[in-house]
Amino acid sequence: MAKKNSAAGNILNSNQAPTDNKSYFDFVAMLLIFSIMLIDFFPQFGSSEIIAPQYLYLSLINIASGLFIYKNPELLSSSLLAKFKTSLLTKSYVLFLGLCTLSIFLANNFSLALVSLVQLFIVGCLAFNIAVFLNNRLYLIYNIALLISAFVLIEGLVALNSFFSTVKTESILAALAQLRGNTGNINIFAASLTGRIPFILLAILHFKDWRKWVVVFSLFLTSFLVLLTASRASYIAIFLIFVTFVVLHFIQKSERSQKLRVIATVLLPLLFAFTASSYMFSKSEDTGRFASVTSRVAAINPINSTDGSVNIRIKYWENALMIANENPVFGVGLGNWKVESLPFEKEISSRLVVSNHPHNDFLEIAAETGYLNFIIYLSIFIIALIININRLRKNDNELSQTIAFISLLLLLAYGIDAIFNFPMYRATMQLNFIFIIVLSVINTVDVDVLAPNKNHKLPAGILVALGIFTSYFSYAIFKSFQFENDTIIDLAQVDSPRKYTYTDIVNRIPRFPNVANNSQPYIEVAAIYALNEKRYEQALNYFNQSEKINPYTGRSSFYKYRLYKETQKLDSAAFYARKAFDTRPRNEDYYLSALVVEANAKDTTAILKIHSRYTQYVKDPSVWINTSSALAQSRYPNNYILKFIDTGLALFPTDSTLINRKKSFEKDAILAKKVANVTTVSATAIMKANMYAAKSDFKSALKFYKQAAIDDPNNIIITQNIGICYFKTNQFKSAIIYLEKALNSPQLTDGKTEFILGASYLNTNNKEKGCKYLIVAENKNYPEAAKIVAQYCN
Repeated sequence: MAKKNSAAGNILNSNQAPTDNKSYFDFVAMLLIFSIMLIDFFPQFGSSEIIAPQYLYLSLINIASGLFIYKNPELLSSSLLAKFKTSLLTKSYVLFLGLCTLSIFLANNFSLALVSLVQLFIVGCLAFNIAVFLNNRLYLIYNIALLISAFVLIEGLVALNSFFSTVKTESILAALAQLRGNTGNINIFAASLTGRIPFILLAILHFKDWRKWVVVFSLFLTSFLVLLTASRASYIAIFLIFVTFVVLHFIQKSERSQKLRVIATVLLPLLFAFTASSYMFSKSEDTGRFASVTSRVAAINPINSTDGSVNIRIKYWENALMIANENPVFGVGLGNWKVESLPFEKEISSRLVVSNHPHNDFLEIAAETGYLNFIIYLSIFIIALIININRLRKNDNELSQTIAFISLLLLLAYGIDAIFNFPMYRATMQLNFIFIIVLSVINTVDVDVLAPNKNHKLPAGILVALGIFTSYFSYAIFKSFQFENDTIIDLAQVDSPRKYTYTDIVNRIPRFPNVANNSQPYIEVAAIYALNEKRYEQALNYFNQSEKINPYTGRSSFYKYRLYKETQKLDSAAFYARKAFDTRPRNEDYYLSALVVEANAKDTTAILKIHSRYTQYVKDPSVWINTSSALAQSRYPNNYILKFIDTGLALFPTDSTLINRKKSFEKDAILAKKVANVTTVSATAIMKANMYAAKSDFKSALKFYKQAAIDDPNNIIITQNIGICYFKTNQFKSAIIYLEKALNSPQLTDGKTEFILGASYLNTNNKEKGCKYLIVAENKNYPEAAKIVAQYCN
């Protein structure tokens, strides 16, 4: 596939410029590629997700491109349209988009479905535009490869500078955790870089002067950063890309010495990248994700894996198949996984963690749009594979072979990521998908008909109309993501009054989408603000509406519990506390609330049932402490409480909190009443503290948590809760003291301590430590941590 010096002059007619405006249209084509590559350097513009401004920008590019095509009809030749009409790949892609369109009218949540469809249409229109501009200009592929290599080099240097800056101020481990570029996610960053490697390889093959060595350095830097991310999917993809490159290069007809030089030029940067990344991992002293390259590769094998992320991903795949089996024809609706998957996750996800995607685009399509569309979507990749293999086997056109080769490498990179992640809705990943489609369709050796299409106005007009349509909704999506970001930050603040009022929020409630990235209906945010302002009637109304949109998280039920608690309607409060726990039985807040209402009702049978169900998923000494407190408050017999504590000690025989709790019930008969009273006081203090905390009365909660701490000073959960109460009452320095005591406890592994501690440090203007702990919370997948990190720590 090495490019000869005269190759550009020996291209068949299909790759020659059709008009006298060759240089002008070449420039415009390169300008288009340059423009779309800029999205990797976009700021978030106050959006909770980078994809919102990216898709809005791409939709505007589609409008500009459509208008340009309308003014230059020679770009849209009849032969180009014939390529689209006769290509099986194009037909499959159009049919795929058609079934996606149909699915939105059958979806439970039309708003979510429309948002996803808009993003797919933006990609489809952009693919058409790029095909129009590159038709008869495939000789530009080398310049495009050089341009993309330059963009990747700049992106890599920016990421590397940020990496070493973090190393200097914090640690290598913290720097590794923050390695995400401008994508917002470490795995997406890795996949995006991996998808650009085929273009880097092409540039290395083609250029012979100083530009080649600049691109070689770009290859080293890209490989180094991908290896540092420890992304298993990208490890697989980069391995397959280099193996395929070596194999195909070896079988081509050229001198052996030349083959070895090319392969060495490509593999040596990879070897140096491996050595450098291994050194960085060894200095991080991590025992998890960033332990070493080899340990991360070993973790790819899902068989008998103890890796939680592997197991949870497999569970997501199983859930996707179950949803598809229940809805085999049309699925649950495009984009509706975010809501419809939640009933299948309530027993595998703690707190309010949601998947958003099943980490497999093919299975997501099956679940959302049915098995037929799954087959069609899969066929797009199979057809592209067959097309490019066949073109690679032909020996009639070197440029066509080269493009087929690059398309195959792109297909490997994108296909692997589609199996393990969710590139379908990530704009930076969709650029790779677009190149696969475009290069596979227009890379023909047929002689082109140069006459302009007489009906050029119709497709150009449709293109502009679709651009306007998608721009309108892209702007609405962008504003909704800004709303989400604003309210997350506002609700995270404990300072009073908040920046926004209930009225402000009601006037900004988004419609497209109507559900946030964490699956929370936006209307529920308005209900929370109404509840905080004691507007109980409005709050209840919005909570009811929210529950109709998404009844699967238990949030609305939990807030109704708080509402009815505040309004002294205790029967209703108890009903919704139980309902919240039943909806999401792994949620700690729901579990504690359910204990509170059953302890108030002195229903020990219900308390034990709650304990039994919660410990199916969460086994921690604190659970036995909390439940025993509820039992003590309910006047459960002393000897039965001892037997109950023994069940906890059977699992955690050396836990000091459980040992001390048992000792408090092991006094002789004379002191039993006194000990029981003391224990009851402690239990009552905890239950009252939980009650006040649920009502956001953190000053009162703090008072009772301190009472409980006197009786149970080694209870790390109480220590954490004291720290949280100090945080909620703006006493950040005191919060830091208690939260640091709770750090690294084997009982506290969900990232909550680190999240609140990081926020406390931010509030004392210590950004370095604040971001350090927030990033730890993010790595533990604590809800909202990633968004706070994106807001304050980038």
